[in-house]
Amino acid sequence: MNHQDTHRALHEMFNERRLDEIDHHVGPEFAYIDHPHRHTVHTLAEFKAWLGEWIAGFSNARVIGASYVGGPNFSVAYFHGRGENDGPLGDHPATGRPMDMPFCETLRYDQHGRVIGGEVYYDRLTMLMHD
Repeated sequence: MNHQDTHRALHEMFNERRLDEIDHHVGPEFAYIDHPHRHTVHTLAEFKAWLGEWIAGFSNARVIGASYVGGPNFSVAYFHGRGENDGPLGDHPATGRPMDMPFCETLRYDQHGRVIGGEVYYDRLTMLMHD
């Protein structure tokens, strides 16, 4: 499996809420940065909790329209996050409004093809204003 395929598979696991299957694709050392929130998770458990926060705020959240590129130890995904804000989003209560906005996510891999880190970029203001 090449890195783009791994990245795509991880997004499918998120879309289908099969978060426990992510474990098989992550290395023992891990760091993932959510740049708009200035937040870094350092363990697989923290990463899955972070994904759970997105699901809590957007129970029908999905990665859609993704395109993937990769290199020897990385992959990049450009996609739209889509869902309805039907739960709290951090300190913000649910609005019931839809969200459809672009994301850019990078993942880094070890020599065994396991994810050892990543970063995500999106417009936080657009997310908070989703209309």
